[in-house]
Amino acid sequence: MPPGRAERLGQVRHLLWPSIRTMRWGAFLAVTSVGAAAVGSGARNDADPATIALPVATVLLGAWLCFLFEDAAATMTAASPTPLALRRAVRGAIAVAAVGAVWVGYTWLGPLDGPTGPMTWSFGAIVLVALGAAAAWTRVVGAARAALPATASLVTVVIVAPVAVSILLERRASIDPATPPVGTPGSYWATVAAVAVVILLLGHLDLARPPIVRFGRRRVFVPRRGAPAVLRSSR
Repeated sequence: MPPGRAERLGQVRHLLWPSIRTMRWGAFLAVTSVGAAAVGSGARNDADPATIALPVATVLLGAWLCFLFEDAAATMTAASPTPLALRRAVRGAIAVAAVGAVWVGYTWLGPLDGPTGPMTWSFGAIVLVALGAAAAWTRVVGAARAALPATASLVTVVIVAPVAVSILLERRASIDPATPPVGTPGSYWATVAAVAVVILLLGHLDLARPPIVRFGRRRVFVPRRGAPAVLRSSR
């Protein structure tokens, strides 16, 4: 019989402290400090930190989220009755809450007067892109190696691609959330967020399977008649 709501809530309560304890809070403090310094320096000479400094600081927070699924205990807890999706949801809720609180603080630094619509839309999209990239790369290369390619994917989507598209369209290259390369800020960031959500969901399909690629070997699933699927390795 599947567990009921009370059992799931009990599992969530038991996951809170282990999740908090195993997260990279030292790296989070470092990223937070660098981001605050970036936003503060972006206000020098009457410049607007919302155009460059704040987007860069937001990407730094997203890069920290890319390491969220590097769970050292994942291999030991894979066979536990608590679904991996639930464990990740608890970790994600804690991390997104911390990142969101810091980001809101950024939007009040220097001449900034709090979050605007484009700022908020871009922040939500960046969070979803980071989580989606982390989940997808974890499925491909495993949790131990997913963070760096996930971070590279985040930077590509949020910084490299908009600048490249702007140059191709002969527009001013910018990473300002209010001036996306195509469309309006609302439609652009909503599209990015929607694609990220799809990738995030796909990254959590069939979580019982091992990564597709592990230590340079491709994992091939070969079904056998009358028996569960077997796993073969090939180079």
